[in-house]
Amino acid sequence: MSESTKNPAVEKPAFRWVMLILVMLVYIIVLGFTNQSFNILLGTIVGEEGWSAAQKTAVSGAMALGMVWFCFIAGSAIDKISVKKVMGTALVLLAALIFFRGQAHGFVIWYATMFLYGVVSAFYQPCVTKTVSLWFDKDELSFANGCTTAASPIGQVTANLFAARIANSLSGGWRQLYVIVGILVFILMVVWWMVAQNRSSMDAALSSSQIQENRFWQNIRGVLSDPYVWCMIIADAAFLGSIYAGGTYGAYVLQNDPNWMIDKVYSGYPSMCNNICSTLAYLTTPLICRKIKPGVAYKWWVMISGFIAPIFFIIGYRTYSIPACMLCFGLSGIFYGGIVPGTKTLMLQRPTVAGVRAGTAFGLMMTVERIAITVCVSILGSIIFTSADGLAVTMSRYFAVQFIAPVAVMIAFIYDAMSKKQAAKNV
Repeated sequence: MSESTKNPAVEKPAFRWVMLILVMLVYIIVLGFTNQSFNILLGTIVGEEGWSAAQKTAVSGAMALGMVWFCFIAGSAIDKISVKKVMGTALVLLAALIFFRGQAHGFVIWYATMFLYGVVSAFYQPCVTKTVSLWFDKDELSFANGCTTAASPIGQVTANLFAARIANSLSGGWRQLYVIVGILVFILMVVWWMVAQNRSSMDAALSSSQIQENRFWQNIRGVLSDPYVWCMIIADAAFLGSIYAGGTYGAYVLQNDPNWMIDKVYSGYPSMCNNICSTLAYLTTPLICRKIKPGVAYKWWVMISGFIAPIFFIIGYRTYSIPACMLCFGLSGIFYGGIVPGTKTLMLQRPTVAGVRAGTAFGLMMTVERIAITVCVSILGSIIFTSADGLAVTMSRYFAVQFIAPVAVMIAFIYDAMSKKQAAKNV
């Protein structure tokens, strides 16, 4: 099977870096800071709102549940509709929902706000992936995906360091913090509408000789019928699903486990170390792999890193020492540089996907991923909030789910090798 290629009809305009910076800013502010600040401030919000254990779990999983219903539809639509218009509209709605979060009172309002936030997230996240595939070819795709993947941890690190401090320093507390973030997203929306440029799917920098037309149902069938794509989707769901659910309750565990009992400001430090190291790895891993053996080293590192990364998380929660936990989380972050963006990158490079079907493929990936997140958040939340002790041990065992990811990647490689061998025989 042939590989996705560079589109010979598309030059490499310098403006592609402007587009990359714009989508990175979206991830830094929205996916990174806004989402992580909710995790950090969850204990305070729960205390003020007086939610039950079931209500806490429901609100924590509302965003992922909202995304599930629209990810695939949104991704498929983006392959046919202007990315600029979809992203611009999504940013308007995100700004309003984040701003309104600062005014929300009561379980029903909070749940509705988080659910709608998830619905809008189903549209802006595929726009980021689609933008990367439109402007960056096969040679630059892993680096561009690494940059967008790194953007979220940058926002998370900022939240870990400053969210609680800023909320404590404001007269309106965490409510006023969300009002300010909502205004920032509104400003970003204005910049997007003024600066961003459109590019059609058929003019994508990442092209494939197997895709000659951009048709809605043809795109869906092409993505759904490829077992290799499904293996990458399962790997992504297992790994990122566990990361998001673990991130939702990680600070809570460190704050409330009898053997930890860390202040809420410092409870984000281990995750901060993971975010810092993973951010550096997302940016440097593609460059290092390209120096070693272009097109080969990266895909094997994706699988190998997937086997190693969970081990340090499992150890970290059982150390009961902040410095040791920070070290383990940091080491895990280094190996995140391969497995986290790698499944998406390898899927987009597949000739049945490429730039034309990037939205459809990523929409499907996000749908399965969000189902996994919803299930993981609900199950883990039920265990965490009903357990009197042993929270850290529970979290430690939970991260073994991540081993599913490298196994799925390995199966994809075996399938690809067998397909190529069979194709060679048929020639």
